[in-house]
Parts: sequence; C-alpha cells; structure tokens
Amino acid sequence: MIRPSPTLIEDTDVPGLTGYWPTPDPTSPYFCHGPTLISFSGGRTSAYMLWKVLCAHGGSLPPYVFVVFCNTGKERIETLRFVYDCGVRWGVHIWWLEWRDRASNAVKPDDRFEVVGFNQAARNGEPFLALIRRKGYLPNAVTRFCTAELKIDTMKQFMMSMGFETWTNMVGLRADERKRVMKQVLRNQSGKERWNSYCPLALCGVVERIVWRFWLGRNNDPRKIEYYLPQGFDLGLRRYEGNCDGCFLKGYDILCQSEREQPGVLGWWAEAEAEVTLLKAKASGARFVTEYSYAQLGDIASRTPLIADLDSLRPVGDCTSACAVDDSDEPEPDDQAMAWLLSYMERLWREGPPKLTAAMKQDYAIADLFGDEG
Repeated sequence: MIRPSPTLIEDTDVPGLTGYWPTPDPTSPYFCHGPTLISFSGGRTSAYMLWKVLCAHGGSLPPYVFVVFCNTGKERIETLRFVYDCGVRWGVHIWWLEWRDRASNAVKPDDRFEVVGFNQAARNGEPFLALIRRKGYLPNAVTRFCTAELKIDTMKQFMMSMGFETWTNMVGLRADERKRVMKQVLRNQSGKERWNSYCPLALCGVVERIVWRFWLGRNNDPRKIEYYLPQGFDLGLRRYEGNCDGCFLKGYDILCQSEREQPGVLGWWAEAEAEVTLLKAKASGARFVTEYSYAQLGDIASRTPLIADLDSLRPVGDCTSACAVDDSDEPEPDDQAMAWLLSYMERLWREGPPKLTAAMKQDYAIADLFGDEG
C-alpha cells in the first residue's frame, strides 16, 4: 500500500512555478488515487491547493479528478477573473457550474445545474435570486441554503452526472482552521454523504501566511502591488473582502466597508429583502440578518467614513470555506485532537471514497431537494 510522505510544514516552499511541472509523486498527500472533486471556491487558499495537486500529478490531472467552481451570481468579478486565470495559466480544466431551478421536474442529476464559462457566468445574482424565489424566504446564518444548494448540492449532482456514486471531496481548509477541519471530519463520520471531505492543506501544515506568501510574495496589500508577484497574477482582494460581495456572514463593519468602497454593492441584497417582504407580507420586513436590513446598511455606509484600520476587519466566514460559520464560542481543538485529525486525514487519503450505502443509493431519486424549513 502506498503511504503518503511524512507530514511537513511547508514554510520552506519556494513560491512560483519553475517553468516545468515536477515528476508525478504518488506518495504526495495531494495525489488523487480515486474519484476526486476538487472544490475550488475561487479564493487564494483553494487555488494554492489546486497548484499543489497539479504538482503532485506532474501538471496533468487524471480523468477521474474534477476541478469545480460553483458560481452563485454574487461572486466578485475579481473572483471570476482569478478562476479563469488559474485555468488558463496552469492549463487545467475548471468546470464552471450554476444551479438551475428545475427541481420540480428534474429526473437526472445534470438537470439541476448548467455548465457555463467566464463569459456566460451570471454576474447579477440570477441563480441566487431564483433559489430565493423557489424557497420563498431568505437564507440566514442558521439556514444557509445558499451554499447548501448553489454549491454543495450542485457539486454532488455534477459528480453523479459523471457516473460516480462515491468520491473524495478535496477541500481547501488549512492547518490554522482547526475548528473547520473538525467539522468536516464530523460530517464524514456521520456517514450521510456520498463523499468524504479531505483537507490536504491541514495535513501538510499549511497556514495563511504560506498561502499569502505564495501569491503576494513581499507585497502586503493586494491593491497596492510594489513587488513582483511570484505567480504573475493574484486574486486582488484584501483578506476581509471574501468572494461573495455581500455575504450576510461577513458582519456589520465589513458590509458597511464594502458599500463605502463600492457604492451600490449592497443594492441587490436590499432588493432581495424587499421582494421577499412583499411576498410574505411581513410587517417587520424579511432580512438576511435579524439586527439590520441591507437598506439600513447602505444608508449608514453612505453617511460614515471609510475605516482606516483595514487589518482589523475579519469576516466571520463566507463561501470560500463551504460557508464557514461563527464558531468563536466553540473550543479550539487541542494538540491531541489535532494529532487525531491529521491521523484521520492520512487514513482517508489511503482509503479513498466512502462505501455506498442503501441511503446513498436512494438520495438522488428524491423528487424535490428543497425542504420546508424556515
């Protein structure tokens, strides 16, 4: 049995391609030994993971490995450009998918999504708004159906349409995201999914500063490039901005800052709230966040100055980590728990996709994936 090479802290990585791809390395934790979906959020971390996977395979992925980016229509234009650049510059095919409202009569997995590209990708929230209208209410921090349906389920339907019953889902979570890695492991152990989530960055000790150095080198501000970019291109967004332009998980200060920097960016979100308010005839108004409406955010942002201390702004989470949540009140996994997590990831790398269960065989025969929650 092939075993992964020893876990290494990759702080000694030399950023940048050297003009050629290395020899394929089946012992690398980034090597895919079976059906694999590489969940590409469009952020720097998942792009770094993709580059490491390409290196492990000598620059050419096997036919059973798929790189998938799901567009909600509310991804920032910088994100769309970054995903396109990664595909073109690295010579890797990235599947661009968008959810489609065909659930009521869908009989096949590929009825639930459409394959698009950079030019065809929605840019004004069309898939997201269609889902909200289908549901009849807004997502929120508790019921995050936007990520569940527009991203996670869309990726599942894609892999099933390709003929796979089970697979490995490679997720870009780092070693400094212990809580999120633990959540993925607990989800695996529930045995309810057709896939097992695998986090090679966590296994290899990759932390944020390594990813940041890989993309920005000596630069501190992606909006003010002073030195050569190691890869020749970058996402171009600051840490607090995230891929989804007005994600309700970002928090009050960050959303206001986004509106100050790009006046009107929260307009779509305010219009969605207004539409659902009319639909539900809700006196208090339908909201993504209980404490404030996006119309209020826009008004407040228009009357207050830009925040100078940008580094103090940190999003609670967004779709870059499969819709991370506010876990600040949860205990941080200790070193013993982290050692167990890494051991689990190594076993997962060796054993591959989960075994198909009777429940998995029936799950995509469900006529309507949308429940009655909310």
